[in-house]
Amino acid sequence: MRVLMATTSTLPERMGGSERVIWEVARALTARGHAARILVPTADRRAGVSEVDGIGIVRYRDPFLSFGTLYLPSLVLARAAARAAVARWGADVVHAHQALPGLAAPATALAYTFYGPWHLEFLSEVTGRHNLSRGKAWTRALWVPTKAALVGRIERAALRRSRRVIALSRFSSQQLAEIHGVTGERVTLIPGGVDVGRFRPAADRRAVRASLGLSGDGPLLFTVRRLVPRMGIDLLLRALATLPGARLVVGGQGWLRPELEATATALGVEDRVRFVGLMSDADLVRHYQAADLVVLPSVALEGFGLITLEALACGTPVVATPAGGAADVLDGLEPRWLARAATPDALAEAVAGAFDTASGRAEVAARCRMHATGYAWDGVAERYEAVYAALRR
Repeated sequence: MRVLMATTSTLPERMGGSERVIWEVARALTARGHAARILVPTADRRAGVSEVDGIGIVRYRDPFLSFGTLYLPSLVLARAAARAAVARWGADVVHAHQALPGLAAPATALAYTFYGPWHLEFLSEVTGRHNLSRGKAWTRALWVPTKAALVGRIERAALRRSRRVIALSRFSSQQLAEIHGVTGERVTLIPGGVDVGRFRPAADRRAVRASLGLSGDGPLLFTVRRLVPRMGIDLLLRALATLPGARLVVGGQGWLRPELEATATALGVEDRVRFVGLMSDADLVRHYQAADLVVLPSVALEGFGLITLEALACGTPVVATPAGGAADVLDGLEPRWLARAATPDALAEAVAGAFDTASGRAEVAARCRMHATGYAWDGVAERYEAVYAALRR
């Protein structure tokens, strides 16, 4: 099959969670004998087709890409680009990964992956940021709710015209039903995946820690998140304050970092916390390998959380809050690693329990690794194949 994946992300230069899903599914489909192309807008690069790792990248010009409110021009450009790509390449299936391409792409054989409610994610991140700034009351009162309403309508329209909607977790499928009224046979649950060749246990955990400058006493926690409120780093810092001796490494960047560093100081845990910023792919793997425990402290809107699988593939246990898709993975492995609530006390309780029963135990590491292999990208791609085949009938 020829599969055109349409997105508003700047792949492969930028790789967040949804971008990683798109890229890895495209790679796995290619390895299985299909042809995959990814349609992406660009504001500062030349339009055209290039190839990276056997995947065609089709770029089209969109000078409005960086303007958060000019959706109509972007929609017109996306529509023209999608139709041209389908006509020239002869795509069998179009798979949209955001609302704008979902609304723009031909609807004949259209799949759509729902990563989370766009308008609620926007509100959770932008509102908090504006609250840190003075003199922007008019922005909060007018622009923020207006844009949220607009993007919510765009997403709903894209979902309604898609023949098949893919959710990555039970949490996301419930959001689809409650927010957009999308239910039934149109919805298919396909989880995220993991590259079990790249994410694997270290031969010597202590040597990895030493190479990262993390040798020392006390259990080592690790999390990697965008530093915005819904990711729950504040929650994790407050849990850490009740876990004497535990250390924490926080990877990722975001506008909330100064406030989080101030919170760590106010809680008296600044000497046990290290913020390392944006990480390379190699350093990400090494931090998973070095940690005793990886934590997902999300407080809202965590559609899946690929880091759950990445950590488990490295043999490292994961503790998560119930506010997201990690429950799907942990329920089948160790339900006790799922905190009973997204609160500091509940998170600290789950972390302490995991330290007592799992940290450093070879059999637990092997069980984590085995569980993660069930989510290898090749198997995930096979499930996408079934969706695409149904769309072609």
